[in-house]
Amino acid sequence: MSGPVSQEFWELLHGTAEGQGSARASLLQKLEALPNPSSALMEVAFHHAGSEAERARCEAHFADESWSKRLPLELQEYSPVFPADTRFHQDIRTAYSESGWPQAHLQALQGTAEPGARVARTLIGELETVTQEAAELLTQLEAVRARVKPPLHILQVQALMRAELALGDLRGRKVLEVGPQEGGLLLELLRLGAEVLGVDLGPQIESPHIIQGDFLHTELPGPFDLIVATAVFEMGSCARGEPEADKRNKSPEVLRRLHALTAPGSIVVLENVMFPIPFLREDAERAGFEVLRQRMPAINLRTGGRGCVLRRG
Repeated sequence: MSGPVSQEFWELLHGTAEGQGSARASLLQKLEALPNPSSALMEVAFHHAGSEAERARCEAHFADESWSKRLPLELQEYSPVFPADTRFHQDIRTAYSESGWPQAHLQALQGTAEPGARVARTLIGELETVTQEAAELLTQLEAVRARVKPPLHILQVQALMRAELALGDLRGRKVLEVGPQEGGLLLELLRLGAEVLGVDLGPQIESPHIIQGDFLHTELPGPFDLIVATAVFEMGSCARGEPEADKRNKSPEVLRRLHALTAPGSIVVLENVMFPIPFLREDAERAGFEVLRQRMPAINLRTGGRGCVLRRG
């Protein structure tokens, strides 16, 4: 949606909120004609809703082509769209399409003038919230960018910040990293004062802190305060139906193993890049975990990956 068109949408929304029947009819017609109303409404939010400072922050992000591609604002988990369910088992585009958010507003707008005005006022408020939350995410993104430096890559920084948000200072915490690979996150956790152990089928560095083995079947000295895995429970390491998947690594087994290696109050941070997390929210809850809601900038969502934070009950 181009700038003038999104401006027209914003004006039609306000006209509808004021009870203008012609504005409501035009708004409905335009929304129904859009192939992706969620994306269109997001654009209206970023360019027209919120405070001037919030919009300026969004515009600055769009001007930064590299980071605006890494962190697409229109694909974040905003509370008006996802008030509770993080839907981490779906790629973000599917989650948006199945959220029912724009469809619910479209249906409500088809009512009489006064209910239509109330719906428009509600939608304006939700778009204002989206803009506010987008600006907050971009503030957090600055902190993420500041910590990305070799050998720590962005997905590991994201997982680390999720862990700190859930647990606070990691000094003295007993941590298990699943699949440390070249060791960037493991080394950073050690630098922060955590007691870290890694388990990896094929570690790429030699370290006394890494055990070579399978996470599901190797004896490990739990319980751990934190278990973290980045780009591990994906196509090659957890059965999601792909022919290449390791058939031993079924999602229920992964959840049972995570539960066995943690104590009440312990945290599990999973950060994926190519696929969503390979189990449902309900699966995690049945396994004895609470799914924590963290509003953090989600990066590289165009490739399908999602993240989740679990706390053992």
